[in-house]
Amino acid sequence: MKSILKTTTLERQFPLFSVEHGCIVSKDADVTLAYRVTLPELFTVTSCDYESIHGT
Repeated sequence: MKSILKTTTLERQFPLFSVEHGCIVSKDADVTLAYRVTLPELFTVTSCDYESIHGT
C-alpha cells in the first residue's frame, strides 16, 4: 500500500525567518514587535485613570 501523506520539514512550515534586535522577521518580510504591559490591580484606579488606560 502506497502512502499518500507528504512529509515536510519544520523549517519549511514555520513562517519565521529570524529574530534581530528584538524584532521577529517572517519569511514574508513582516516585522513584529512585542510589548509587555503591566496593568494595575483591580479596583485601584479612578474612573479617569481607567479611561486613560483604555485610550492608550
